[in-house]
Amino acid sequence: MHCHLFLYYIMSLFLIKFTKMFNLHMQKRYNFVLLLLFVVYAMNTSCVATKNLRYLQDVPDTISAPMVMNHAAPYTEPKIQINDILAITVQTVVQNPGNAPITSTSIGTFNLLNGFQVDKNGYVEFALLGFVKVAGLTTTEARELIKQKAKDFYNEPVVNVRIANFNVDVLGDVAKPGIINFPDEKVNIMDAIAYSGDLNITGKKNNVLVVRSEGENQKFYRVDLRSTKLYESPCYWLRQRDQIYVEPNKFKLQTSDQTLIRNLGILSSLVSLASLIVVFKSIK
Repeated sequence: MHCHLFLYYIMSLFLIKFTKMFNLHMQKRYNFVLLLLFVVYAMNTSCVATKNLRYLQDVPDTISAPMVMNHAAPYTEPKIQINDILAITVQTVVQNPGNAPITSTSIGTFNLLNGFQVDKNGYVEFALLGFVKVAGLTTTEARELIKQKAKDFYNEPVVNVRIANFNVDVLGDVAKPGIINFPDEKVNIMDAIAYSGDLNITGKKNNVLVVRSEGENQKFYRVDLRSTKLYESPCYWLRQRDQIYVEPNKFKLQTSDQTLIRNLGILSSLVSLASLIVVFKSIK
């Protein structure tokens, strides 16, 4: 709002000056009108700083060798949480009679409707194995646990476990806000931004909010996409059900303000009226 208040002030000064120049030559009056329109245009466009449009601005434009970060946030596997939906498959080999080849048989099936949902106590129920507690484990740890239990019932079981509903919410000033469901668990914030169609030109890259649920607690992080320090943030690697909010900049907020738009329209009308008065007086 400060940008446009300053604009109002400058415009007022110009209008006062404008009325004092009625008796000058026609050419000078036209030059003044053009200057006035130029100032209005320049001040409106300058409200959005072009330096805020670039990602990772602290990377040099030209480098002779790769730039290496020594303190990048390490990737750690996400923990399985209550209400996660797991894709679990168990395959076992079956020895056919005689010299027939060994075949592989799948004994676990999955889709999003009948997947293995982690219950409120952290367990999933699996055929023959019964209830297995997986909450708090990584998918690698859950796979090994299920494999050990499956050995009591199956011959050389091969187990695969992944989080099927690994989704992230991307909200705010992006091209395609919404819920993104990733096929992989190794997801970073730049992946989420790319899946959402990138930030709009009015989205604030320097103050992106990430909200993360950990048990009963909510953790809030601020990330600057313009800096390589992004890669050091604990929320660079995302967790399932993280929420990312991109705030619009002041220019977008101001241009969406109906009162401001109405006032600018009135001001524009006054400028046009003053211009007509100049033309009318010059003709007389």
